[in-house]
Amino acid sequence: MAFLKRANGESAGQIIELKPDRVVIGRSPEHCHVVLDPNGVSRKHAEIYRKGEDFYLADLNSRNLTKVNNTKVIPGIDHRLAPGDRINICDVEFLFYARLPSDGADKDRGDIMIINEADNQDAPQLHTLDASRSSAMASLVKPEIKLKAILEIARNLSSELKIDAVAPKILDSLVELFPQAERLFLILIDPETKRLVRKAFKYRPARRPHFSTVIPADEVPMSISRSIVNHVLGQRKAVLSQDASSDQNLPTSASIADLKIRSVMCVPLLTPDREALGIIQLDTSDRKQFHQEDLDVLAAVASQAAIAIENAQMHESLLERERLNRDLKLAEQVQKRFLPQSVPTIPGYEFFAHYDPAYEVGGDYYDFVPLPGNRLAVAVGDVSGKGVAAALMMAKFSGDTRYCILTENSPAAAANELNSLLFSAGIEEKFITLSLGVLDAERRTVSLASAGHLPVMVRRANGTVDEIGEDIAGFPLGIIPESDYKQTEIQLYPGDVVAVFSDGVTDARNLREELYESREHRRLLRKVAETQGTPEAVGRAILQDIREFSSGHVQVDDITLICFGPLAR
Repeated sequence: MAFLKRANGESAGQIIELKPDRVVIGRSPEHCHVVLDPNGVSRKHAEIYRKGEDFYLADLNSRNLTKVNNTKVIPGIDHRLAPGDRINICDVEFLFYARLPSDGADKDRGDIMIINEADNQDAPQLHTLDASRSSAMASLVKPEIKLKAILEIARNLSSELKIDAVAPKILDSLVELFPQAERLFLILIDPETKRLVRKAFKYRPARRPHFSTVIPADEVPMSISRSIVNHVLGQRKAVLSQDASSDQNLPTSASIADLKIRSVMCVPLLTPDREALGIIQLDTSDRKQFHQEDLDVLAAVASQAAIAIENAQMHESLLERERLNRDLKLAEQVQKRFLPQSVPTIPGYEFFAHYDPAYEVGGDYYDFVPLPGNRLAVAVGDVSGKGVAAALMMAKFSGDTRYCILTENSPAAAANELNSLLFSAGIEEKFITLSLGVLDAERRTVSLASAGHLPVMVRRANGTVDEIGEDIAGFPLGIIPESDYKQTEIQLYPGDVVAVFSDGVTDARNLREELYESREHRRLLRKVAETQGTPEAVGRAILQDIREFSSGHVQVDDITLICFGPLAR
């Protein structure tokens, strides 16, 4: 009988007994008898086969080649092995022996792994097997070994914070604990969709074909009985059946018969507050059965696994939240670059601007666009909705608005063109309100058009307030194609202040859920009327009044406020 002895790494000294006439070594657990995981190992790297009384080593066209005694094994030219030959596969080194080496390893066969035709090809890479499990993996595992394995599983899982890494580790451990299991499933409930997602699967056929035959992927029975899973998740209790097809405690299901399930264990993965995260199921189709002590062990493993999975889910959720926060912070910075970085400077005039999104990014928009003839366009827009979708819409709208203002002769014509551009973009379920005025600094006039936006307020120097724009306001942009927007003209005098704002100002709420500005309570109108001074003084007074009014209430909408006008002489 031939043997390989591991000569380096954590498994140094381990003995692998080679029973089949052909043993495949490589990275793929589905195709290899001895599975290695170092970088550079090919899926099927090399094989050792028996020919008469001799053993040969063949390289299977591996990417990083195979060496014997530091000499490369050329694919197609097999090397006859001699006792003591050193076999190197990437960073892993083995010693070959035609019989068990007499260096003391045979005194305690607890470090011997037996590779034979009935063993699982999905076995984890070169785990040391206890002597009680190494003889054909047929007998039940001793209780003390199971306890030790459970503690080992708990220790291994406690440091793992990725679900995609946790799930396979759990099944790797269960393969060792339950030699009678043919199929092992770990299925989780997706927290968002609530659908069942298979996170890990292991398959060990009861009777493997000839060692040189690979089971095609489409022949591996990967389906699971949904009736058993739904039963366990619904009851939140583990089930054990030694003959599932005739068990009266299990729901009648064609899938149990179709999948040829004989003995099955299925346990729920429950958090401490009994929230179901998923299930672990082990089943077999032959005469081998699971027993109550097996279910007890699996339940203990499931308890540890549920904690590890919950921790991994919380960790991944935290990482996703941190990533989202970083993205939103960057989006906030980018969005602010779309807005003016300073207010205009026109002799004899003063300008004030304030923008405060309800979330990190928002759908409000304002801009100052210089025009020929000592004129200035003042635009305030509000995209329907809030958050990222509204912010993306605003980013496109800001560029379109500047283009239309610069190419059209009047605010109404610019609004008409903007409406056409919005329809041609094909963006459904989004509309934009817009207040668009053009200030003629020399004539002290404002030409105003409105697409469904709130009227502007003009505080005259004598304290009266005019509300202008309601009679010319058309539909918001994106509601009706080929809209014909109107405009009106406002005459300004020294000391007058024009206030343009979004509905985040009027819709601010207090703890009694009252609006800051409504037809019944004209608090904004009163504040504008009673505030004397420059546009900046009026703007800051409005914002301070909103803060006092809505103290203790979360901001419900983006707030944009623009104030401007000719200074008093």
